[in-house]
Amino acid sequence: MTTRTITPKQSLSRIDEFDGLRGVLALWVALSHIFCWCGFSSFPLTLPHLLGAAVGRFWVQFSFAGAAVDTFIILSGFAISFMLHARPQSYGQFLTGRFFRIYPVYFLCLLVGFFSIFFVPFVFANAGWQDNEYFNLYVRPALASALAHPGIHLISHLTLLFGVIPEMLLPHASITLLSPAWSITLEWQYYLLAPFLAWFALRPSGLLALGIIGSGGLFYSHFWGNAFFPAELPLFLIGIGSYHLYANAENLKRFPNRRNIFAGLIATILIVGWHWLAMLLWIVVFGSVLADRSNRAEDFLETPRRFLLHPVLQFVGKISYPLYLAHWPVIIFLMTGLIHFRPAISRGMALVTMLLIGLPIILFVSWLLHRWVEKPMMKLGKKFN
Repeated sequence: MTTRTITPKQSLSRIDEFDGLRGVLALWVALSHIFCWCGFSSFPLTLPHLLGAAVGRFWVQFSFAGAAVDTFIILSGFAISFMLHARPQSYGQFLTGRFFRIYPVYFLCLLVGFFSIFFVPFVFANAGWQDNEYFNLYVRPALASALAHPGIHLISHLTLLFGVIPEMLLPHASITLLSPAWSITLEWQYYLLAPFLAWFALRPSGLLALGIIGSGGLFYSHFWGNAFFPAELPLFLIGIGSYHLYANAENLKRFPNRRNIFAGLIATILIVGWHWLAMLLWIVVFGSVLADRSNRAEDFLETPRRFLLHPVLQFVGKISYPLYLAHWPVIIFLMTGLIHFRPAISRGMALVTMLLIGLPIILFVSWLLHRWVEKPMMKLGKKFN
C-alpha cells in the first residue's frame, strides 16, 4: 500500500480548509456563550410541536456548543498525528513546542478569567434574566466552587492538569475559572500521550484496542467529567484514523462509488446519533479535503470547501485559539459594564449590544493576543526543535 509523501517541511497550515473550520468552531463557541449570557440558552419562540422540537434540538446544539468542541477534539487528533508523522522529533521537543503553542495565551486568559469570577455575582444579582437554565445548571455551581476554593482552583489550572482531578475532590474543577479551558486540559493530556498513541495506532489492531479503552467514557466522565482524557479518547481516535486515511488518499481515490460511501457514512451518523453533529461536520469538511477535483460526482463537496476558504474565515481561523479562550472573560466584563450602566436593559437589547459591540471587541482582543503573544511564543518554541 502506498502512502502520501509528507515532507518534514510541510506544514498543517497548508490544509487551509482546516483553518476555516477552526474559525467556524471558535466563532460558534463565542457566539453561543454570548447568547447564553444574555439569557437565550433555550429557544424563545413558541412553534408547532414537530417544528418546535426540531428547532429546539438545533438550538441546544448551538447554544451549548458541545458539537463545536467535539469537532475541535477530532481536528486535534488529526493535526497532532500529521505533525508527528511529518516532522519527527523527540518527546521533549514535541512537548516544548506544544507548551509554547498553548500555554502563554492560556496563562494570560486564565489570570483574567480568575479575576472575572468576582464580577459574576453582580451579573447574577442584577440581570433581569438571572433565573435561566444555563446559569442555574452550569455557571452558578461552577462559581460556587471557584469562590469556595479560589487558590486551589488557580494552582490546579496553572498545572494544566485540572481535568484529572475527580469531581468528588474538587467539584466542577474543569470549568471554574475559565470555562472553555476544560478542553485545553484535555488537549494537554493528549499531548502527554500523543507520541505513544501515534506509535500504538500503527500496530495491528492498535486503533481497535484504543477504541475499547475509550468505550469506558461514561464510566470515566461519571467520576472525572469530560475533561478527563479517556472520556474523550474515541473522538481523538476519529481524528487519528482520519489522518491515516488522508495519508493514503491516493488509494482511496480508487474506490468506486465514493459518493455513495460518503452518503452512507452520513446516514449512519444520523441514525446512530453518537456525537452526530460533530461527526457530520467532520465528514463534510474532511470529505472536501479528500475530494477528487477531477471527479464531477464529487462537485457537491466544493461548496463547503469554498466556504471554508473564505478570507474572513481564514482570518478568524488564524486567531481561533485566543478567540476560543479570551471571549469568556471579555463577555463577563462587558456584561458587567452593560448592566451597571443600563440596569433595566432587556435580554434582547443586551444580545444586540453584545453582537454589535461586544463581538468586535472580542475579535480585536483575540487578534492582539495572536499578534503579540501567540505568534512570538510559537516562534520562540520552534527554536527548541
